[in-house]
Amino acid sequence: MGCFPSRLVERTESMDAQSSQTEFRYINGRRFHNVENVKYHLPNDENESDRLHSQHFILRYLWQSNFSSPVDHILSKPGAKVRDIIGLDISPHQPTTIKPKNFDFVKSNVEEGLPFDDNNFDFVFQRLLVIGITKEKWPYVVNELVRVLKPGGFLELYPFTYIKFHSIYHEEYEILEQQGSDFDSYQKLEEYCRNQGTESKTAKS
Repeated sequence: MGCFPSRLVERTESMDAQSSQTEFRYINGRRFHNVENVKYHLPNDENESDRLHSQHFILRYLWQSNFSSPVDHILSKPGAKVRDIIGLDISPHQPTTIKPKNFDFVKSNVEEGLPFDDNNFDFVFQRLLVIGITKEKWPYVVNELVRVLKPGGFLELYPFTYIKFHSIYHEEYEILEQQGSDFDSYQKLEEYCRNQGTESKTAKS
């Protein structure tokens, strides 16, 4: 038995469908973001979420940690606790039920600036966005990440580079470079951070 009039349910479902069409675009059965002037080309559907989850657990196993910054050490101090966790993405595809109670999601494009005040976070973490940030935008993005970081806080950047060991990946590499991706950005992040007046430390494998 429903508690809402059928017309209201139909209207709500129609609005949800329209919102989905506005937020996403579909190509060959895969769902992608629908944000203009954004170069990130990977899908954001359930299959991609599964891949990212698997990737996360592999990386956590390799590093034996979720991060390299001494966050655990800070949280071990008397009275220290995690107050708020905020995730940011260009698409609203984050889980709404399986998440910590103190987690909030913000839809935003880091290339256009972060919607947060200065000196707002103790720890800022960004991982594997080399194909999502264009070469000319990297200095600005790092500036934004540093801007929202509290004095004495930690900024952790987790980049990667392509290894052109196969012709297929070589072609993809060239296409992404033409679209603005900088696969040498991992070599420049330390310089970008220093330009913002931060102390930098490169994690060793």
